[in-house]
Amino acid sequence: MSLRAQHPLYAPLVYLAFFFSGAASLIAEVTWNRMLIVVVGNSLSATAMILVIFMGGLGLGSLLGGRLFGARRGDLRPYFLMELAVGALVLLSPVLIGALTGAFESAAGRIDAQAGLAIVRVLITSCVLLLPAMLMGATYPAIAAGAALDDPRRGSARTSYLYAINTLGAALGTYAAGYHLLLEFGVGLTLRIAFGLYLLAVGTGVLAGLLRRSAPRASEASAAPAADVSVATRRGFLLAASATIGFVALAYEVLLTRLSILYLGNAVSVFPLVLTAFLLGTGISALLGTRLFDRVAARPRGGDRLFAITAIAAGAAVFAAPYLLLGDWIVGAGEFARFADSTARNPLPVLLVIITPTLLLGALLPMAIRMLGGAGRGPGAARTAATLYAVNTAGGLLGAGVVNHLLVPAIGMQGALLLLALLGLAVGLIAALAPGRRPSRWGVVAASTALIGLLLGVAAPDMVDRYAQKIARGTLAERATVRLIREGRAATVTVLDQQDSRLGDYRDMYLNGVEEASTRYWHVQLFKLLGSLPVFSHASDAPKDCLVIAFGAGITAGSTLATDEVGRLDVVDLNPDIEEINDLFTEVNGDVFHRPRFHFHNDDGRGHLVTTHRRYDLIIGDSTHPRAYDSWILYTREFYELVKRRLAPGGVFAQWVPVLGSMRGELMRIHLNTFRTVFPNATVWYVYGSDQAFLMATPEPYALDAPRLQSRLDRLAPWFRAEHYQLDSVRRVGGFFWMDGSAMAAFIGPETRVNTDDAHYFDKQSAVWPLPPALQLPMFQAALPPHLNGGDRRLAEAILDEQRVAGLLASYGFYRNENDLATAWCLDPGNGDADWFMRLATGGRLPEGDGFCLENEMRQYRELIASHPDNDRALNGLADLLIQAGRYDEAIAAADRALALDPSSGMYLDTRGWALHKAGRSAEAVTVLERALTALPRHPIVLYHLGAAESAAGAESAGRRHLRAALEASSDFDGAAEARTLLDQTEQR
Repeated sequence: MSLRAQHPLYAPLVYLAFFFSGAASLIAEVTWNRMLIVVVGNSLSATAMILVIFMGGLGLGSLLGGRLFGARRGDLRPYFLMELAVGALVLLSPVLIGALTGAFESAAGRIDAQAGLAIVRVLITSCVLLLPAMLMGATYPAIAAGAALDDPRRGSARTSYLYAINTLGAALGTYAAGYHLLLEFGVGLTLRIAFGLYLLAVGTGVLAGLLRRSAPRASEASAAPAADVSVATRRGFLLAASATIGFVALAYEVLLTRLSILYLGNAVSVFPLVLTAFLLGTGISALLGTRLFDRVAARPRGGDRLFAITAIAAGAAVFAAPYLLLGDWIVGAGEFARFADSTARNPLPVLLVIITPTLLLGALLPMAIRMLGGAGRGPGAARTAATLYAVNTAGGLLGAGVVNHLLVPAIGMQGALLLLALLGLAVGLIAALAPGRRPSRWGVVAASTALIGLLLGVAAPDMVDRYAQKIARGTLAERATVRLIREGRAATVTVLDQQDSRLGDYRDMYLNGVEEASTRYWHVQLFKLLGSLPVFSHASDAPKDCLVIAFGAGITAGSTLATDEVGRLDVVDLNPDIEEINDLFTEVNGDVFHRPRFHFHNDDGRGHLVTTHRRYDLIIGDSTHPRAYDSWILYTREFYELVKRRLAPGGVFAQWVPVLGSMRGELMRIHLNTFRTVFPNATVWYVYGSDQAFLMATPEPYALDAPRLQSRLDRLAPWFRAEHYQLDSVRRVGGFFWMDGSAMAAFIGPETRVNTDDAHYFDKQSAVWPLPPALQLPMFQAALPPHLNGGDRRLAEAILDEQRVAGLLASYGFYRNENDLATAWCLDPGNGDADWFMRLATGGRLPEGDGFCLENEMRQYRELIASHPDNDRALNGLADLLIQAGRYDEAIAAADRALALDPSSGMYLDTRGWALHKAGRSAEAVTVLERALTALPRHPIVLYHLGAAESAAGAESAGRRHLRAALEASSDFDGAAEARTLLDQTEQR
């Protein structure tokens, strides 16, 4: 055969075309994943299923494409046609997915068995992904054969470069889709951009074809395989090695995602970030591996040795990388235990560690293509590359499918990583021992691998225990004890007991390193209120069917059963391992898991609502943050519409929502607008001072029936501890009321955007955190009494007093103004929230009551006067407080300054006169107080103060007259008790 000469730009243009193809393919795949999770569920298992089907399609397409197009040397038309076909499928995919979603929702109502639903989900995913994935996979052999880039000097090197460059394009596509396109433009436009890239790939390829020119043909040669190894044996080994490496690589990718969640948090942005890093590492290593192979292949068995060393190093890196993260060098203890709305400050060091194995694994397939490519001639190189790619993908398909669902639950993450490491080691040892020369050496490989595995299994530190201890150190508590660490299919669960002099002793639960629930006061308070108030707000007294989405520590679910009004409780959660969690939180969840009314469903909340046959009187969403990978689809308009369809007539829906950390910038407005678009009769309830709130939707505008609510509160189970958590009275419960419809409308303002499945505004904040904190909530507190039915004036006033304390604590929670905290605590020292936050602010020691509160008020007045020296009201208020503190001379001076600004004020004259009297200058006080009485006739406090001064100055008759007049004017003014006592004393003399 002969080789056609090529234009210098021909090969770069072919590479560029396949780069565009890789970018377009991963943009489409990331977008399809986002669209499909609405149907198949939003869990690691569902993501693995999507990956398996997609990878299976790629492998099958590559295998078939190698057979179909391997002989079409120099003909790029099949490649162009397939790229156009994939682009068309991408463009039409929203219509297809929409139709299949509707079909699934229709079919789900007629299928009872979970196995049947799983089969339907697999079929739908296959209908969406399999054909385009097969076409994507077939483009590799089509362009490899059609471009005819290999030459006698380079063997199959350029075929390997195609694989590497396509992978780099895929990395760019993943990053672009996950971090920008979907966040900025939504699903529809992102898919159109992918289609445009397919057109660009075809156009670039066509341009490359136009640059080809005829030239003298040279004889084409192929490098012979090593003399001591037969072609058949080498081929068999490399096929098996490629499948094994594919298994290791894709299994590690799934574990890498899990590791990344453990160390970077559970934000939506983690997935594209990790996949980008994985593909980038694979692509770079493929380029470097191919280049290095060319340098060493000329030496005797140089290629085999390089392949062996790389495989062994990759296996070692797979096992070693997580241990680097268990110390404090990469991720310090202070950054580790996180709340769900926080993220690692800099993910790059973590990513660099966990993708290190991919920098080695990615080089192995191109090396195998290079090693086996030398055994073929002409079009055989493309067919060989396609075959190796196909078996590598098949191994990856198996690895992705079994690691999270079977291996981790069976042998743990450490065991799974060790298995992957040993497989890499075995492949490397076989390559190093020249496969085929001495079959007996296979026994040496097996024995060596088994021995190393045994040694590592016995000697290596327990990875899970170290992870739990790192979380414990990260809490910064004075003492933290690990009570539970469990690796399940859905999550790694950690439960700690923490002792802290400021916060007291409490239990904390982490899922994948992110705190989800605790027994801290306000945390339990929120869950108990979320679980009970929707039950009490339902108009019916009949037993109710209730659904709680997400179990957490079971506090919300248990609180629904603390009432006697829930006949059946369904709880749905992605994590199947909830019984052990329940057993560690029975004190606050009432041992809900073992209650006869409790029914557990291991599913995602949205999937359960699609597939259930029930309609519920109550639906309560207790899922994690809207920025989390497994919960964001529970905060969209489509989800709320689904909830509305599953509510029975008169049904009530409530959903937990963070109000500070995650609700940055305009996100709270968008979220409230989304909720109210579906549920117009919504209210907001807030555990003041914290980040915890929930929205509640009722069929009619909210009204609180005070007698009915009180009777229900009185029947709560004893374990609920209603009084301790301020949930025992209408007054206390009313303090958590925050926004009604009018307040929400004012808060939302002109905002018209809503979160949808297509465009979710939390994604951007999750990915790049571009927004400032949202600090608006405290300014939109609504009064509850207008919504009160059946309560008297005294109850309304008591609720307003409670709401005043709540407002101050909310201001402290958002703005960290310690004056607000001190004022709230002084107004109601018995308020549990005020007590908790005051202990936190003061290092666990509460201040002295009266003296502290006076000093706090005086400090606030002085700060006001310092900025506004002519504020006569502030000066008078300060004077009044100084009198209470016994600092009479200072009080007189402050009152004099107020009077200088308003000499005729009866209030200021009264303050000065009372200060003179308390200072022992009663005769002067009488003169000043008489002027005050002229300005404020029959004012009970002025009458009392004048009577007291007259009595002290010797005019007891006038004093008694004014004291009696004060008590006749009012019986309960501030100081009435003292006036009555003084009157009794003067009458006895």
